[in-house]
Amino acid sequence: MDEKPVSHPGVPQEAYHALGKKTFVIFLLDRIHIAAVFLLIAIALFALQGQQFLKNVFSLDLSSYVGFSAWVAFIVFALVAAVTFLVTWLIYRNYKFYLGDDALKIKKGVLNKEETAIPYRQIQNADIERDLSFQMLGLSRLVILTAGEEEEKSGEDESEGILPAMDKDLAEWLQAELLKRANVQKVVEAQ
Repeated sequence: MDEKPVSHPGVPQEAYHALGKKTFVIFLLDRIHIAAVFLLIAIALFALQGQQFLKNVFSLDLSSYVGFSAWVAFIVFALVAAVTFLVTWLIYRNYKFYLGDDALKIKKGVLNKEETAIPYRQIQNADIERDLSFQMLGLSRLVILTAGEEEEKSGEDESEGILPAMDKDLAEWLQAELLKRANVQKVVEAQ
């Protein structure tokens, strides 16, 4: 029933499939903002540390306080970046999909595990989206439209029919496989 072209680079070989190695980069970029803020603060404070105007403010030498604050900001950056990296790795490792006999199953979550099954009979369409950053990394976002669900372009990642980032070849293979199993004809857009 399930013929997988072995030469196709995006075809998974085991039961539950990861989204691809590049997906980790996207997941990390989505979560690293707080660490980046602390890094920018640390850089700014290190740059201010040796400035002459800090030695004359209120007749106090504030440069040592600024230097201490810079090191604190850098240490907080390092801790937040390490925790962000670990959490992102756990999220990435636990985000998987499986093509079952009757449904696409999506597993995700670290502490609160969630497994969603989307029956093939309810799939109306599977769209591939690629913004500029995804195109540069060779990634795609697969949006699965099911019966009874309105297609929203709000970018909501909490929908059960979205695989947020996956290798381009894997997304194309999965789209074709889902449409085949759902008996939906793929409409090719002229670009």
